[in-house]
Amino acid sequence: MRPLSGTVAAIALVMAACSGGNTDNTVKDSSDGITDFEIKQTVKSLERNYICEGAEAYYNDSTEVYSTVRIAIEWPEKMNGYNLKSLQDSLLAAIFDKPAATINESMLAAAAQPEGADLFKMKEIDSIPTAEPAMVYSKDMIASVITFSPKFISYQIMTATYNGGAHGMTESSYINYDFNTGKVLTYDKAFRPDSEPALLQAVKDNLMTRYNVSSMKELDKRGIFTDQIYVSKNFYIQGYEIVFHYNPYEIAPYSEGSINVRVPYFQIEDCLTPEIMTLLTDNDF
Repeated sequence: MRPLSGTVAAIALVMAACSGGNTDNTVKDSSDGITDFEIKQTVKSLERNYICEGAEAYYNDSTEVYSTVRIAIEWPEKMNGYNLKSLQDSLLAAIFDKPAATINESMLAAAAQPEGADLFKMKEIDSIPTAEPAMVYSKDMIASVITFSPKFISYQIMTATYNGGAHGMTESSYINYDFNTGKVLTYDKAFRPDSEPALLQAVKDNLMTRYNVSSMKELDKRGIFTDQIYVSKNFYIQGYEIVFHYNPYEIAPYSEGSINVRVPYFQIEDCLTPEIMTLLTDNDF
């Protein structure tokens, strides 16, 4: 079965979530060949709004300054009877700078530390007024499934912040979780030792394909920092590709935004460990 992604994965997760989880870790196979992988996830969300008291003195004008925190997380509860403790702990560590013991406690603690809390006294308010001009600091934290298959699940953890500068900053990280091993598939577990030179060449080749150029010189002219290209350890699996993610400024200017370099696994098969090959290739369940 090919891994699901995007909208298809979201629909599959929502439909499966209605029926709870298996207790034997098996995928149900009906007589017509349809397989059921039962999932229960809870979408947890929280919003807190604050007025930044004393900000007018800091900015030397009368403009009100506010700060808002918005958190939305697809939290795994049950997935076909698998033990999800390692996945849950990994998500907590990836989403929050200082995670608490539970997801609810972690969300509440993060919401109590809005952008600007190190500069101003924060007073919680119900909502931010829209009638008058104002500066609004913000922090958005979103964790969501981007790829699902009966073998693994991949999450994107995105944090977007604005604290009064020329522009905000959005960064993403990824978690790939192997159901059978009960472990996160890290870079060191996915790629063989000494494979970095070959991976780097594959990243460069696919960057040139993405920008429709035939040389590194041309790629440099397109704005990519060719002397800064490296193999990102921030990656996820989607379909039959390994996607290496680069946040703004890492290999290109802010105007390029985030860059995803998609590398078909067969191009770098010699670089891959058996652990990731098991997830990328079709096998019977």
